[in-house]
Amino acid sequence: MKHLKTLGLCALALCALSVAFATSASAAAPEYGRCLKAEKNVKKEWTGSFSDSKCNKAVSEAEKAKKGKYNWLPGAVKKFQTSTGGKGVLEEVGKYAVGCESESSVGEYSGTKEVHGVVVKFKNCKSGPLTCTSEGHPLGELETNTLEGRVVWENEALKKTAFMLYPAIGQEQFIEFNCGGQLTVAVKGAILVPIKSNKMSETVPLKFKAKHGFQTPEFYEEGGKKIKAVLLSNFAGKGFAQAGQNITSTVKNEEKLELNTIV
Repeated sequence: MKHLKTLGLCALALCALSVAFATSASAAAPEYGRCLKAEKNVKKEWTGSFSDSKCNKAVSEAEKAKKGKYNWLPGAVKKFQTSTGGKGVLEEVGKYAVGCESESSVGEYSGTKEVHGVVVKFKNCKSGPLTCTSEGHPLGELETNTLEGRVVWENEALKKTAFMLYPAIGQEQFIEFNCGGQLTVAVKGAILVPIKSNKMSETVPLKFKAKHGFQTPEFYEEGGKKIKAVLLSNFAGKGFAQAGQNITSTVKNEEKLELNTIV
């Protein structure tokens, strides 16, 4: 295998994911938000719509006074997020790979499902003996184009969620860079990563998994259909082929947020 090394094309939960995906305007689950303790009225009765701190167990109007201890507030108030990750690998199916020692990114929540303005940087990047660099950056540093991401169903029946990352509107590629003046690499498409749900937290782990260039998962569900979303890489102008990445990254929010699969 040529030029086998590591690359983290991770972003947020950031890592947060342009490929022409239609953005859902629906407020239906899954969605980001906050599950907060409800207030009591003058009669000292609860006024919330959920009985649990995950906002997964809705209560009826008749039950609200005694059990309605929590309310669901869609979206983020503090929208900024970052991510950090270690070594990873971007590998084209059966051919090439390229790698970096670390990853970091920034982005911002938008609405209840999306992350906008995602930019990812990688350091100490190589493909075999060749050092890889984005134009205008220090040797060994890569930087993506502006990316976007949104939460989707990996399996709606099982309430399994994923985060999908893709180039922002107006951008055709994730990234393009050169290695040692000999190898030009371009990456486009989209990538999916499983994401934990139904828990308020300031940090979110994202574990991208691939084997021999095949990502897990490769499909998400929307409108009752399965849709494929994968990365495509082009090494040295030989044409785009499917690629996958392995990297673990941690997204850090400015406040505790939850990805809710019930509301």
